[in-house]
Amino acid sequence: MSKRADKPALVQDIMSKKLVSADADSSAREMAQLMAEKGVSSVILKDGGRIVGILTERDLARNVCAKDGKASKTPATAIMSMPVQTIGKSAAVEVAAKIMADGGIRHLAVEDGKKTIVGMVTATDLARHLRKRIDVSGPELEILEALYWD
Repeated sequence: MSKRADKPALVQDIMSKKLVSADADSSAREMAQLMAEKGVSSVILKDGGRIVGILTERDLARNVCAKDGKASKTPATAIMSMPVQTIGKSAAVEVAAKIMADGGIRHLAVEDGKKTIVGMVTATDLARHLRKRIDVSGPELEILEALYWD
């Protein structure tokens, strides 16, 4: 595997701008439906405009499905992850990857200079970026491509 000689990528280069938020008083079922409708794997939860947490597919799987909970009766706030981990949009992609790996997280909210969340970097975004940045073939290429889909 060899690296391509390109300029270092920034978080803003790979982040998804498809950001979905909802009221914190929503149920887990409503959040699952919203994620499916919008084609996203996380929802930022807000209370009166203030961000209180993030709800991910992993939160739903581990805290509702695995526990045989009733999604329509489970408040999103009871299973959300908090605090929301963030990174500046001008940070290097490698910094985002380290934060995610060290924290065991798959979603990293991206802030602009005004501390407003403007996007999201996911593990899928990192895999897609890595595939574009390095030359791989054979089994390694298949592994990288299995990590994401377009």
